[in-house]
Amino acid sequence: MTGTISNSTGPQAETNLSSRDFTETLTQRMALLTGEDRVLIGLYLEDGHSFGQIARLLGANPTTIARRVRRIVRQLADETYPLCLAHKAEFSRLELAIIRDHFVRGRTLGHISHRRGVTYYRVRTTILKARAFVDSTIDPPLQNPPEEKSA
Repeated sequence: MTGTISNSTGPQAETNLSSRDFTETLTQRMALLTGEDRVLIGLYLEDGHSFGQIARLLGANPTTIARRVRRIVRQLADETYPLCLAHKAEFSRLELAIIRDHFVRGRTLGHISHRRGVTYYRVRTTILKARAFVDSTIDPPLQNPPEEKSA
């Protein structure tokens, strides 16, 4: 691969992954993508094409391809959907679909609301519920904070 993608994609990313492990994780999560996003990331990760090569194949600007691939990688690296899916008893099927649409597929709240036939408020509260769940899973609050000792 000519272009490189950093595996530091925010506080929810797995920062201790090696480059190979990170690529394997992204490749496994490719199945969550649809259409052109899956083709783009497949050309980049699996086939090893550069942004320039992909741009020539698709008739697009290399900078546009680089931005799109980086956006897709950032979405796939986000741990929100996999963590929620691993604890699916905490979420309804609709909530998991909303979480996938937003965090993996990059859909806007309005688009999800219209597509799923639910209110914008329902979509927003589901996204907030997912973020709160991930935050509590990644950094659980201290149950009994240590007491300060007086000198």
